[in-house]
Amino acid sequence: MDIIFRKPQFKDLKKIRSVLEQWTDQEEVDKYCQRITNEINGIIEYNTHFWVGEWQNEVVGVAGTSDILPKTKEYSQGNNPIDLKILYLDNNIRGHGFGKDFLDFLENEAIKTSHDEMIIRTAKRYKDTAWGFYQKMGYELVGYIDDGTAVFRKSIS
Repeated sequence: MDIIFRKPQFKDLKKIRSVLEQWTDQEEVDKYCQRITNEINGIIEYNTHFWVGEWQNEVVGVAGTSDILPKTKEYSQGNNPIDLKILYLDNNIRGHGFGKDFLDFLENEAIKTSHDEMIIRTAKRYKDTAWGFYQKMGYELVGYIDDGTAVFRKSIS
């Protein structure tokens, strides 16, 4: 099963919204759909970049990276870290290795732009899904911020 990773397009927004709605609240869905729309229109904030994963001609995932946030900077050990903002997959395709493939792709994209470390913040509500996945992928749980949000770190250089 090969997944294709590419930049989002306007035609993808409905499916991106659908994937996001499976995982997060409406405020977050709207925020990320607006940021993705902005990027499609050439408006980049906080060096945020998004990609979609496409499988069998359908968007099945969405991910984004950005400059590291000040509140996670203290957890970084790299010289040029990057934040993983989001990584969501359609529930219907989970468990087939697409998450691993997407994360590998994002790490390689970060390396291409001279980043040497990826920092991930993931909310407490994802403790039973994302936390174990990131640890399985070689990320180290390095602390907590806000309301129990976990911070993970991995050297990618």
